[in-house]
Formats: sequence, C-alpha cells, structure tokens
Amino acid sequence: MSAESSEAPTISTVPDFITRVRAIKEKQEQLENRADLLFRGQPEDKPLLPRLGRPPKTIRDLQNKERLIFDEFKRTSMPFIEFAPRTDWDFLALAQHHRLPTRLLDWTYSALTALWFVVGYKHESNGDAPKGPGVVYVLCPSTKDFNLKTKGMSPFRNNRLRTFVFRPTVVTRRIAAQGGVFTLHRLTEDFKSFRPITKSLKDGRQLYKILVLRDQFGNLREELNRLGVNEVALFPDLDGLSRHLDWRYTERH
Repeated sequence: MSAESSEAPTISTVPDFITRVRAIKEKQEQLENRADLLFRGQPEDKPLLPRLGRPPKTIRDLQNKERLIFDEFKRTSMPFIEFAPRTDWDFLALAQHHRLPTRLLDWTYSALTALWFVVGYKHESNGDAPKGPGVVYVLCPSTKDFNLKTKGMSPFRNNRLRTFVFRPTVVTRRIAAQGGVFTLHRLTEDFKSFRPITKSLKDGRQLYKILVLRDQFGNLREELNRLGVNEVALFPDLDGLSRHLDWRYTERH
C-alpha cells in the first residue's frame, strides 16, 4: 500500500492507531527491513514538501533565497540559543525546529508524537480551517536511507539523487522531547521547489498513511494527554507549558 492508495485505514482511537502501526512494522519485518519507522502527523493531507518550497510560494531562485534566509538566521540567532551549534547541520536542525523555512521536513521516531501533531493544535472554525481527515504518514526507510554523510559536506549540496534521513545533533530540548529526525530534500532542476519524498522512493510500499477522523480530534487529544503526550511534554519550555495550561483549563471546557 503506497501513500497514494485510496485504501488507507482510518482510526478514531489510540488503540486503533497502535494496531495499525504494529501491522506496518510487522509487514516490514516480513520484508526483512528492520530499520526504524518514522512518523509525521499533519492535520490535513498535503504533499510531503519542506515548508520553504510549499505552494503558494513562487520564489524564482529558491537556492539563493534559501541561503540568504539561513545565513541571516546564523548571524542573528546567537542571543536566543541555549546550546551553541557547531556546524551548518546543527544550525539547520535548530532553525527547522523553530519554524524557519528550510529544506528539511520534520519526522519523529514516536508514533504517538506524530498523532499529537494531527490532533493537538486548535483550528479556527472559518473558511480556511482544514477539512477532511488528518493523516499520519509512516515512512519505512531502509538502512541505506540513514547513510547521510555530513562531515565536511554542506547541507545545501544539491546533487544527491535520493532523499536521505538526517539524524541531528540534539541542539535543542525540542528535538529530544519530540524524538525529532528529518528528511533532507533536494531542489528540483528549475530551483523553484523541492522534490517531494514520494518522488524519491523506489518502492511505494515504503510510505503508508493512516487517516484520522476529524470529529475525533478532541477525544484523541484527551487520550494522548492521559498517556503523557501533550504540549508541555513536546515543547519543554514556558511557551509549551502556557499553551498546555490554556488548553487544559479553558479550551477543553
């Protein structure tokens, strides 16, 4: 079953979700792939593209714009950084976790963390609110997908023929709390966007999706909170604590 399949299962409870994840893991083991599964949760089903290259962005020369944004982040971010990055790879991971548009796409080793990112954010009830089910993508990389060479290499090198998994140095508590890992994407030939992960997989069986019923988002968030998966756990700072308390004592009542 590929990510494009119309047969994607739909879940409404955490036990349903765990059962689906277990089935995917068992299938991979039958295929003799014992690499870790990676998970990504989205409140709606959109293409798996880094945020810097998502529509409606129409940047003519994305490569130059990418470096300009990144270099400015490096120049101005130091007063706000708790752990000093050592390399451009460290800076890139830090920037991505603080919502700077980069060529990285967020994933996690934790299935429940990914599910929280589907149901955990409040969406305003207006014309721009997401519709339809949320989705957890399950990526089943091979061990070769983890063989990304970073020593002496620039993260902006654009001649990689495949999408690699980038395991960052833990330069922020958010990466540790969220089990954070990334896919590293290459620019398209016209330098206007990035190649989606579905264009870089040789076998459609490597990417699955599990749909999440939208009318069950609130119940699922309650279930996850009882399991200790909540905003303060995933964003271990005062902002995360404040948002969690706001949800716990005002929004849920």
